[in-house]
Amino acid sequence: MTEKVKLRAFEQEDIKHLHKWYNNAESIFMVGRTPMTFEETEQLVFNMRNAGTIIMGIENNDEELVGWIHLSNIVQEHGRAEIGILMSPDYRGHGYGKSAMKQMIEMGFNQLRLNKIYLTTRGINERAIALYKKLGFILEGSLRQHSFIDGKYVDTIFMGLLLQDWRNM
Repeated sequence: MTEKVKLRAFEQEDIKHLHKWYNNAESIFMVGRTPMTFEETEQLVFNMRNAGTIIMGIENNDEELVGWIHLSNIVQEHGRAEIGILMSPDYRGHGYGKSAMKQMIEMGFNQLRLNKIYLTTRGINERAIALYKKLGFILEGSLRQHSFIDGKYVDTIFMGLLLQDWRNM
């Protein structure tokens, strides 16, 4: 099967795109935070890299940057890492996120020898939750009313994917 996207190193010049995506109204709503300045976005990437996060740009077949994806909080001795993804608003709902997630999960299990990849999302983010379930992530729990979004408290959902479950899909 030909993948819809390819992963590549996330470069300094990509930060301007990330800054735009982070400040998109839907992104702000789903994450539940305030807009970020360009300098804050740069600092975020810098801090993530310093913490050992693996950050990749997501390109479509036309070599356009359509998102970013990362493995963070990597703990080798326990074989786990957290996955995160943000797509350009213009490219959401086209299967690019699913393709990128599959590739990053494979990288985590095959190259980093992880046993578990986990994530968090907001309980209101039904589209993301549906995608994660299709990829084999299992609901592991939730923190009730953990985030304040658009005037109300919402749950934060924890989901995990084990190597054995990924291999058996």
